[in-house]
Amino acid sequence: MLLVCTGRETRTIAGLVNSEKEYRARLRLGIETDTLDISGAICARKEWRPRDEAEVMQIAGRFVGEIEQVPPIFSALHVGGQRSYKLARSGQQTNPEARRVTVFNFTISRVTARGLDFTVVCSKGTYVRALARDLAYALGTVGFLSHLTRTRIGSYTLQEALEVTALAQMLKTKSLE
Repeated sequence: MLLVCTGRETRTIAGLVNSEKEYRARLRLGIETDTLDISGAICARKEWRPRDEAEVMQIAGRFVGEIEQVPPIFSALHVGGQRSYKLARSGQQTNPEARRVTVFNFTISRVTARGLDFTVVCSKGTYVRALARDLAYALGTVGFLSHLTRTRIGSYTLQEALEVTALAQMLKTKSLE
């Protein structure tokens, strides 16, 4: 989900950027990738033994509130004046500094033999890939995001969103008026 502002609505962008975000995600456990998502190369494997959903919820609860988070090396953050992902792609070691983010809600919806599904509501600047990595470590294994959907930005929800083609048609129609 991406918000697009036009005309007078462009004045609201700063407020929207700072709004809380909600995501639905799937964490594949037992395998880690260098990007912490499905596009990366496998860099670690560690056995995952499924746990009781209540136990996983308790562990996820440790990440609710204001937390220190180390961003993924494949991120757009600047490290030494360059984008971290560019440095990482060129094989250079990057060490993004930990930053404070807020996780308002972290709910586990399903635990399976391969991983788990969760919903998280968080502040601007939170990397869900890093949150998933840290949860995997807390569960005694490694993991990566195999699916991620932003479902809300502030009060705007995925249910009221337009597909790109519908948005393009709407903008085309308005420009003809």
